Amino acid sequence: MRFHVPLNRRFAVIAILAAFTALSGFSAVSTYEIAKRSSEETLKSTAYFIGITLDQALNRTGLDGGLIAEIMKKQLWETIAYVVLFDREGRIVLHSNPRLIGQSGKEPFIEGIISSGTPGSAYVTLKTGELVYVMNIPVHIHTMTPMVLSIALHTYPAMEAVRSAHLHLLILLIINAAMWCLVIAILYYLKKMDELQTKVREKERFVALGEMAAVLAHEIRTPLSAIKGFAQYIREGHKENDKTAEGLDVIVNESRRLECLTSDLLVYARPPELKIQPQSLRYLIDEAIGVVDLCDGMAVEKNISLANDIINTDGEKLKQILINIISNAADSETGTICITAEEGKKVITITITDRGKGMDALALQKAWKPFFTTKVRGTGLGLPIAANLVSALGGVISIESWIDQGTSVTIALPVGEA
Repeated sequence: MRFHVPLNRRFAVIAILAAFTALSGFSAVSTYEIAKRSSEETLKSTAYFIGITLDQALNRTGLDGGLIAEIMKKQLWETIAYVVLFDREGRIVLHSNPRLIGQSGKEPFIEGIISSGTPGSAYVTLKTGELVYVMNIPVHIHTMTPMVLSIALHTYPAMEAVRSAHLHLLILLIINAAMWCLVIAILYYLKKMDELQTKVREKERFVALGEMAAVLAHEIRTPLSAIKGFAQYIREGHKENDKTAEGLDVIVNESRRLECLTSDLLVYARPPELKIQPQSLRYLIDEAIGVVDLCDGMAVEKNISLANDIINTDGEKLKQILINIISNAADSETGTICITAEEGKKVITITITDRGKGMDALALQKAWKPFFTTKVRGTGLGLPIAANLVSALGGVISIESWIDQGTSVTIALPVGEA
């Protein structure tokens, strides 16, 4: 079952979700603004109606101090917070709280309302923290000078639609955030599934190649041994014929090289079978150095800083790893090969460094790929085999290289219980 989602489809999903988010957000904000304007219009019309009614009542009764108190007592309008009648000097003539009558309000809006003759409104926060809507209306009572009637309304009842719109906006925001998180999580999951399937297919391909390589190696070995043996036999009978002997030597040498290649193919293709035993690391390093052919002038410098060099590992596999890496270092044909071994917490680190030409970034990236080599007669299997064996031993291998400075290969192996 494939989970692959093309890149253009992923962009399409994100674009659709973004469009939905934008449209739903626009709708929610529009609803909120409409509810807010509707609530303000309700407050405004209610305050204006109350103001006109009170104006008419005061014109009938005159400045009756008990009129407003009676209105507040009977709760004719439940939305009223307070009512105040100011004269032109800002003195409180009437108030829903009779104790405040006669005090000076000193409100700055009074003169502007009287001179313009136009009502004005504003939101005011009381000392109790409540937000009220206040409308200031100019009134004329009989022959008295113009006055200002201030009507404050509770905003909570009128703002019910605004609160609903605000809650709707919040819920929509949460839903959109959840949808974005879900879509991103799904796309991330599908991406990981694609990567995993790619790795599985690549691994299956390498397994198939490995099986094919093993079969070919077995099939090639038998006729190759016959060719080499027959060439050696004929070589013995042509010792005096230099040209014939030279040609037969080429056949023998090339047959040996092909035998090494088929051996490497078998090692690379077969799953390693481990035989874990206590091993001396110093002894394994010395054995590996002894197997590798060093050019004239090359030397190996060892620095093994181990309190106990006995580790629990597969000696043959570790020796094969060391031989492959030291052989690569020896191919640099420059200076000294440095081998260091250090003991860490449950890990032993082995570093092999040469002073050769080094590798560029591209070669370093391809160094672990089978059959990649920068050498004329190399097979390109040394490092891949070493990497497979290190992984089988539960270790980690890494490589660093610098142009014209050399290459350093580091192997970290678990110590294990000896």
